[in-house]
Amino acid sequence: MSQHHPDKLVSKGLPEEMIDLATEKTQAIGKAYKTLREVRGF
Repeated sequence: MSQHHPDKLVSKGLPEEMIDLATEKTQAIGKAYKTLREVRGF
């Protein structure tokens, strides 16, 4: 999650397209984590 966090990539000066991709990946990771927590009863 940390390596795809949009704030970290913005500070590195990456192009907007990369930031958008990172945002999508971060959201997908968060959704997967939420699903796992629900399945495991946390």
